Amino acid sequence: MLHRPEALPSMRWIPPGTFSRPDHAALWGVLHSLDFSRIIPSQIPAAVTAAVARIEDPGIRQTLTPFRLSQIASACPDPRTAPLYGGMVLESAIHRAVEHAGETLRGTARQTEADQALQALEQADKTGQRLAQLDTAWRAAPETVRNLLDTPAEHPVAPVPRAEQARTDPRAEAETVASLLCQPSQMREVTGWLQHKDFSHPQLAAVYRAMVTLDERHAPIDPVTVAWEAQRHPGPRPSEQVLSELEHGGTPGSAAWTAEQVLHTAALDRLDQAGHDIRNLARHPSLAPGALVGHAERALEPVTFDRERVRHAEREVEPAPADAEPAPTRFHDHEMEIDL
Repeated sequence: MLHRPEALPSMRWIPPGTFSRPDHAALWGVLHSLDFSRIIPSQIPAAVTAAVARIEDPGIRQTLTPFRLSQIASACPDPRTAPLYGGMVLESAIHRAVEHAGETLRGTARQTEADQALQALEQADKTGQRLAQLDTAWRAAPETVRNLLDTPAEHPVAPVPRAEQARTDPRAEAETVASLLCQPSQMREVTGWLQHKDFSHPQLAAVYRAMVTLDERHAPIDPVTVAWEAQRHPGPRPSEQVLSELEHGGTPGSAAWTAEQVLHTAALDRLDQAGHDIRNLARHPSLAPGALVGHAERALEPVTFDRERVRHAEREVEPAPADAEPAPTRFHDHEMEIDL
């Protein structure tokens, strides 16, 4: 654009924030602030220099010297190809923005307390909105530019698996399953929102999945029926020791509360998984902007599903309204202690 400033109006689809370097971003903003239709060609260098001198940041002003501007202009192979160069700049910016979004999700997932999981999951909505903005920015580029750059990858792209889970709560998982095994009538309080995939311990997941199946059939639930049903499903099977420990470790009436903790922890872990996948997808140079945004949006889908389940769980686990008749004094005092 230093060579062909008259073409600047056709390049407004590239915002200054697209540039990774602050001096380049500032110079791009300066160029768009000038009306070159009113500046004769011989006066363009002086007009650009004068506009640069008005940049507020002194460091950037000192960087964009006339010599530096000359270097930038000389580095351009062909000014007529500026739209394609601009598309490359925008593509790089989208990759950076998606990578940052993934890192932000991971940080949120790892720093949020389990009882604040819903707020963390709602933060993912902002990531989804950001991805939509990036997609809109890419579609604003000329179609010829997008056709040249938005080429499909030669091979399927998949993120590198995580080394380990970020969030687990084995104690809450064991307490939940043990309480359900102790008092199966609690199953109806959790099956609407808790799934076996929420358990990080494979054997506990197998026990819960078996109990859900038995409950759906209105079959008796005990260590024997659970062990029998668990063998019908693929994957790990609960050992006799695990079933014995669960049988003697349950607390009646507590399954919903510990199950909510299990769900919250699992949801935060899947939020970390989504951030991990999004970050690693952004690091694949073979993914063009359209494909990258699409992959990132799909990586967020489990988080959206989890958010709805957490909302459902929090409504279900809320304490029941007080009875119309006053409770006995002693019981009332006990309830107050629990609330505090």
